Parts: sequence; structure tokens; C-alpha cells
Amino acid sequence: MFANHSMKIEFDLLSNAEDSIQQAIELVAWGGNQSEPRRLKQAVQSIAHGVELLLKERLKRVHPCLIWENVDKYPSLNARTVTAEAAMSRLASIGGLRFETADVELIRSLRATRNAIEHYAWSTTKQEAEAIVGRALEFTIHFAKTELNYDFFGYHMRKDDTLQALLRSNQALSSAMAKRAFPPKGSNEAEPEVCSFCRARSVDPITHACRLCGHWSTSGEDEVPF
Repeated sequence: MFANHSMKIEFDLLSNAEDSIQQAIELVAWGGNQSEPRRLKQAVQSIAHGVELLLKERLKRVHPCLIWENVDKYPSLNARTVTAEAAMSRLASIGGLRFETADVELIRSLRATRNAIEHYAWSTTKQEAEAIVGRALEFTIHFAKTELNYDFFGYHMRKDDTLQALLRSNQALSSAMAKRAFPPKGSNEAEPEVCSFCRARSVDPITHACRLCGHWSTSGEDEVPF
């Protein structure tokens, strides 16, 4: 077979972000043949890169020049574009978006971790690395769906069990998703139940439907979703 040297390779902001995030998802859900330290290191790098590009994509939809640190440099590729933190700040002040304080702190910490990996040295524990990746993935999934109308878990990924594999593999992700789906309420309200399928505490106590994986528990009998 002959290589097609004329093939055009092109990634716009969203597809570039998607590529990095899908890589992080595969590393978390399926592991691969890499050692645990390398797998988690690459997952952190991939999700940090993807989050930054998603924020820039949303900022571009407000106005493309806002992606540049100095808007007068737009559209020079030799000039610096904004960091993830700066993108969030502009989205809030100019785009009218509201970010939870915990999400702002998460993105700040994620950027610092990525910088340590790429520019110096990184020392952590497996539990901490999984927490970083899990929380960042949860923010990514939520932000993409609510602000970009993009679902990383469309029909094909639900069908191949990727979401369930993610939730089973990373407790921080399932906890963060459950917390976002069920924010703290009054003490008199019923607490969400644990899903027998994905194991996240995200089952509505009234409808018995899991807000995360879509599994329904009917009369105590489990059924395979989708």
C-alpha cells in the first residue's frame, strides 16, 4: 500500500479538544497496555489540553478575537492565546457565563498540574491523580453538554459501555457527576440511592432512574439499559 502524502490533516478547536478528551476517556475507561503512572500522567495531560480548548471554543463563539491574550494580535498564530483561567474569566465577564467556585479552582489546579508535568517534575499518589482526572472529566462532560451542545456519550458510546466503564474505573468521576446532578438539598428531602448498574449515588428515590447512566430499576429488578 502507498501512503497518501496529499492527505489533508485538519483539526478545528472543537475537534482538537474532542481528540484529547477522547484519549483521556480511553485511558481511564479501558486502561490500555501502559503502566499505571504513565497512564495517569497522560490522562492528566490529555484532559487538561482538552478542557483548555473547550473553553476557547466557547469563547470563540462570543467573539474569535477574545481567544488572543492581546486582542489586537488577532488572528496571528505567532501571538499568545489565553490560558484556561483567562478564558473562564472572559467568559464570565464578557460572555455572561457563571462558573462554580469549585470549577474555577479545579481549572486553576489542573493547569498547575499540567505545567508541572510538562515543564518540571510531578510527584503525586495514584488516588490524587485519579481524583484530578475524574473531576476534570466531569467538568468537561458537563461544560461540553451545557455550553457547546456536545455530548461525549452519544448513542455509540452508550452502546459500547464506555460511560459505565468510566464510572466503575474512577470513583472521583462518579462522585462529581452525582454531586452535580444532585446538589445539596434540605435535610428533609430524600437522598439519592446507589445505582446497581454504574454504582454511583445518583438514582432518583422517586422515579428510581439513574441520572448518570440512564439505568432504571423497576420493582427491585434490574434491567440492562440501552
